[in-house]
Amino acid sequence: MTKKNIVTVGQIYTLLFISRISLVIIYSVFVSGISSIWSFLLPLIVSMAISILMIIPVNVFYGKSRRKSVCRISVEQFGKMGYTIPILYAMYFLLSCLYAVKALEHFLDIMLPDDINSKVVLSVLMIACIYAAVKGIEALSRMSAIVLGFIFLSGALLLIYLIQGFSSENMIPFEYASFSGVIDGTVFIISRMNTSAALNVLIPSTRGRLWKSGIIWSVTVFLFMIFMLVLFRGAIGDYLDSRELGVYQAIEGAGSLQRLNPFFIFVTMCSTFCNISVLLFALSESVKTIFMDGFGKIISVTGGVILLLAVLLVPETEILFNKYIWCVLTVVFTAVVPSVVYIFTKTPQPKISRRVVRTASMTIIISLVMIIFSGCNSTQLNQRLIVQGMGIDKNNEGYYITLIVLDTENEEKENAIKLMYTDGENVDEALCRIENQRGKKLLLSQCLFIMMNGEASRNYERTLSYFSDLSGMQKTSNLMVTESSAKSTLSTAVEKLGYQSEYINVLADSKAISQTEVHCSLIDYISSLKSAKALLFPNIVIKDDISALSVEGSFLADRNGNYFSMTSDETLGTLIINQKVNDFTDTVGEASYKIKRIKSNINPVWKNGFFDISFDIEVYLDKSYEKDVLNDIKENILGKVNAGIEKTVLQTGSDVFSIGKYIRSAYPEVYKNGNVEEFLKNAVTHTKITCRI
Repeated sequence: MTKKNIVTVGQIYTLLFISRISLVIIYSVFVSGISSIWSFLLPLIVSMAISILMIIPVNVFYGKSRRKSVCRISVEQFGKMGYTIPILYAMYFLLSCLYAVKALEHFLDIMLPDDINSKVVLSVLMIACIYAAVKGIEALSRMSAIVLGFIFLSGALLLIYLIQGFSSENMIPFEYASFSGVIDGTVFIISRMNTSAALNVLIPSTRGRLWKSGIIWSVTVFLFMIFMLVLFRGAIGDYLDSRELGVYQAIEGAGSLQRLNPFFIFVTMCSTFCNISVLLFALSESVKTIFMDGFGKIISVTGGVILLLAVLLVPETEILFNKYIWCVLTVVFTAVVPSVVYIFTKTPQPKISRRVVRTASMTIIISLVMIIFSGCNSTQLNQRLIVQGMGIDKNNEGYYITLIVLDTENEEKENAIKLMYTDGENVDEALCRIENQRGKKLLLSQCLFIMMNGEASRNYERTLSYFSDLSGMQKTSNLMVTESSAKSTLSTAVEKLGYQSEYINVLADSKAISQTEVHCSLIDYISSLKSAKALLFPNIVIKDDISALSVEGSFLADRNGNYFSMTSDETLGTLIINQKVNDFTDTVGEASYKIKRIKSNINPVWKNGFFDISFDIEVYLDKSYEKDVLNDIKENILGKVNAGIEKTVLQTGSDVFSIGKYIRSAYPEVYKNGNVEEFLKNAVTHTKITCRI
């Protein structure tokens, strides 16, 4: 028997900590289906308790003796029948590797430049992972210490740059959190704890305090994630809800960090490298129990080669990212299997009972195999209508919908898109009709935007209600309005851009007003249902140049029935007050200036039957300017801000700045006996612009 490398329990948990963080960094709505990253806060707290409960069987199973893994004990207890358990663990670890690699591939497709092939990068990473797994647990532990240093350096950089913009006003209460949402988020978090099952095969190679390290690991992982989530939300606000890679792309909220993008990508890849390497090593530890510690390195290499081929050849399917299946598998392989084996070894059984137990165990194992491979019968992507964008037109007769879908029928067309049309009395009926006509289900998790004509946006609650309750719908989909019909706008845009799917990002992009972002997403609509939050839809127009679409002003809609268009200056001023402007460049006279970030404070004061509202705006510029130029900059910004206030507050009484929340807190009796819309229309406003460096 070969001598085992012995590491501390703390080193193993460090590896698992890095593995968990890596999957959090590359969080994506593509693989989660969670509507808002902020809604993860409550599920994180629940998951922390579940995590501690899940490692109890590991601690009970091993106790003070760590000489044998659950796989080895299964082989000894069940004989040849027991080979099934290490094989199932190996399959589980291999699938977990594929899960992590495919999630990283999606991350790299978004973050890497277009001229860098993500599969080439992944292939190189996989070769490195195979080498690391072959070197053994000691090498992996030493490597994890370096990666952990990178992670904490990244966290320190984020803290330094984001803490200065932290505001309690961004900590929106859980007005749209629901019990089902908490359950959904908890299921997703548990599904990404698949590396915790590696404890059952790695613990025999360790020394140290098992209980203490396990509890510290569980609490530290989740407290770290909760801390970073609160930091991101407090510094950036609901910007996170508009990002597909919510955690990672939070650094865009701190403009100075964008120059460190390559470093953050490197840290992400290093974290995933640890994740895959430790899973490949756990795979070899599982299988080699069948061969009595032989062929460990060969198994690691073989598993890595299989994974590499799967990465290159296996297409993305829904089943691979199904959080419910992964949640069940995580619980089964982390807690259930060791518990069953422990009970069996501690309970004296007569031969007939042992045979019955073996039969029952094999039945359970076969069921698990069927669960793992149930994806073979699942709906493949080429059997779905993969919707990447949608246009909704409403008239007196009902809804007319234009879908931009990937062409999965013609193999000669690579990433080609096509337009499809359907109609119905409501959105639900229209989408069901096209599914019945085409004989395929719609896949809406890839839908990047919903474009509405004026009539559909005036009735936006009815138009969007179907999507808000649809679990498979990407909740960060951009919402936008077009002055003409959505059908003609999309047809013209696709014709100008071409029929390649990568151009869908241009269609979905709403950054057009002087480098700022007029953004409204489906999650904004969901949050407005209970908070009465006003929605700012970007107004999309056709352009003659290659950009095809551009934003010229916006349409504002609120719960009071207000619906009106805004110019570019009015929209920009509104965004400035709402702290939605970062790295904005403008020109005054012959000089240009750049705004790095914004801080705004709104203070309503009740005076003799009306509100006196002060807007105090702090503008952080990129450098110092001469006095005359600085005065021109202030006037330039002041004009835009006052234009936004005039249109939203004084003319229409729309509470786009959530002033009602201030009034309700400071003047509860006035708020109770009055009408916020009338208060705003009759208010006196003052605006102060302060420029800082």
